[in-house]
Amino acid sequence: MDMVLRNSTASTRVSKEIKNKAIKNLAKRGITLSEYLRFAVGKAADDDFELINFLDTHEAQQAKREVEHGQIEKIGKLGEMDKWMDKL
Repeated sequence: MDMVLRNSTASTRVSKEIKNKAIKNLAKRGITLSEYLRFAVGKAADDDFELINFLDTHEAQQAKREVEHGQIEKIGKLGEMDKWMDKL
């Protein structure tokens, strides 16, 4: 059996709520979040995936309306953005 060398890490930031919901839903299907992410990255590496147009989602459309109507929060410097994202 060939051993697969896993020598790289990819990470992303999501809210605790989203992460916990994903873990719960994936567990129903018998896989872990890490397994799912490895699968997704592998599919992307093989160019075997379909993109979702996130700009057409309800959340994206809502964000667009908020920006168009000046309902935004200025964050400031990059370090402040990290703090702001931690509160999401």
